[in-house]
Amino acid sequence: MDLYRFGEYETRVIDSPRPTPGDKRLAHDLAAGGGLAPRMDVDWLDGGQVKVTTHSWVGVVRFSAIEIRVVPKLIGGTLRVLRMIEYGESIRLLARLPTDRPLPGEGTDLFDLIVMLLTEETKALIRDGLIRDYHSVDDNVNVLRGRLRVREQYLRRYGQLHRIECSFDEFDGDIPENQLLAAALQAAAPRVGDLEVRNNARAFGGLMNEVCEVRTREGDWYARNIRYGRRNSRYRSSHALALLVLEGLALNDHVDKSTLNLTSFMVDMNAIFERFVTRLVINSLAGTPLRARAQQSIRAVILDEETGDTYSTIRPDLLIEDITTGHTVPIDVKYKLYDAAKKISSTDIYQSFVYAYSIGADSDNPRAGLIYPSTTSISGPALYIKPVAGAKAARVRGAGVDVSAALEAIGSPAEGPLHERVRATIREVTGLPQAPDVLALRTSPT
Repeated sequence: MDLYRFGEYETRVIDSPRPTPGDKRLAHDLAAGGGLAPRMDVDWLDGGQVKVTTHSWVGVVRFSAIEIRVVPKLIGGTLRVLRMIEYGESIRLLARLPTDRPLPGEGTDLFDLIVMLLTEETKALIRDGLIRDYHSVDDNVNVLRGRLRVREQYLRRYGQLHRIECSFDEFDGDIPENQLLAAALQAAAPRVGDLEVRNNARAFGGLMNEVCEVRTREGDWYARNIRYGRRNSRYRSSHALALLVLEGLALNDHVDKSTLNLTSFMVDMNAIFERFVTRLVINSLAGTPLRARAQQSIRAVILDEETGDTYSTIRPDLLIEDITTGHTVPIDVKYKLYDAAKKISSTDIYQSFVYAYSIGADSDNPRAGLIYPSTTSISGPALYIKPVAGAKAARVRGAGVDVSAALEAIGSPAEGPLHERVRATIREVTGLPQAPDVLALRTSPT
């Protein structure tokens, strides 16, 4: 199988044999459409070639004859994806990274790397003891347990006494916390490329299947039903990896189950970058008059003229508020490469100006910001709408965040200067006045 490596937002024509029906179905699912963002565009050409266009999704796609790895070049490599997730979610993912053997796929296969870490986390949980809890069970048993289900006994086993329909509480490991791990290992094992990682996934998946029964592979179901506390907090890292596996493999549900060699595992870097920047900004603004709020939906912005009801809501990635003045500036976070050679897309410009006018309508200077990844910390572009017929001029300011440098600084003595640079960037993007830290004001002599 031929291997090709791509970066994000890259288009290239590569050699490939004629596609199979399974290849075409997988390519169709990757392209998505409608309300779903495309993961990858794959167009099969005449003459044994295929045109591949990547977007913000990174990972690995295995067709029948070629394998495509999308490596996150904007941030400096695959391991840094996991470091961004660690920081954004406040969890530890790389603590169990083996040091006595090479990384699977030379460290560029994100899927094998995540599954390897998942097996290590699962091994540690089994070693320390899986948690158990009470849960309700409806079953037919040979002796009365708990409460008799009279209706079911009458309808299903009328006149029978050797099996009794009962409802009772069972204390065992068949709970969502363990089911999530079993579901992820079960889904990943047949598709892992590295032999050692595949064997470990099968082994620990088998152990988990002895403890619990997988009822669904829907990651959203587990996210809704698992709440973390003192008893299950040690599961958080393994659950983050398991959810990555289930969400990344979601497209495989549409592929013929007989062709397990056709696999797609892709992670949306736009969502990961957004959570990373949000956490970085919140931590950097702590103790200052500026406050950051994430993903806050704002209604009553776009209204139906006839009914007066909200027609659509807006949801900026970040809202920066000056608590001394009450001024608020929205910021959009985009995982796109914007520099002197590549201008901001018209769609992002329109969206930013809508944010500026909607949220900053009461201000004399409506503004909005745009933050994107960069290989260096840069500012710009600075855009504004020329006022027409007395309308207020709105401004949009962009800034690039050097993710690689930020990751190196986090957790080191350089984290303090990093926060200072982030604060300066936020003030530049939002136009909010520079003010002394709140903590400094509280401790200063009167």
